[in-house]
Amino acid sequence: MESTRSKTEVWLIGQHITEIKGAQLPSRGDVLRLFFHGHNEHKKTVNDSASEVAASVISFWNKARIPTITEKSIGRKVVDLFLMWKGLKKNCTLTTDTQRKKEETFCDELEDLFDVAHPKAMQLLTIKED
Repeated sequence: MESTRSKTEVWLIGQHITEIKGAQLPSRGDVLRLFFHGHNEHKKTVNDSASEVAASVISFWNKARIPTITEKSIGRKVVDLFLMWKGLKKNCTLTTDTQRKKEETFCDELEDLFDVAHPKAMQLLTIKED
């Protein structure tokens, strides 16, 4: 049975995505949308979904030839991002200024790059001369 968009809508995140597409490196929102596709649609555990997303993210960064942190560390970053969302979701019925500001900040940060570059990526990159 097919799901309707209203049933697959995730609070603050939007619709799931099945894969990361485009010419840009993935944003935090892209990562969470892909995470929720595995977690909600395929009923995977948090760690399994995070591992799947980490593999997808690392392959995308490898296409850009940018050195990254380990896949395990990326998985932890995905789980941390999910836990941040979960903490906001827990208090979603509150209408205080603080809660609204936290939600706005979180939504603004969804457009930011999901940065998994190696800390010494600039030193590790080698530019070939003509």
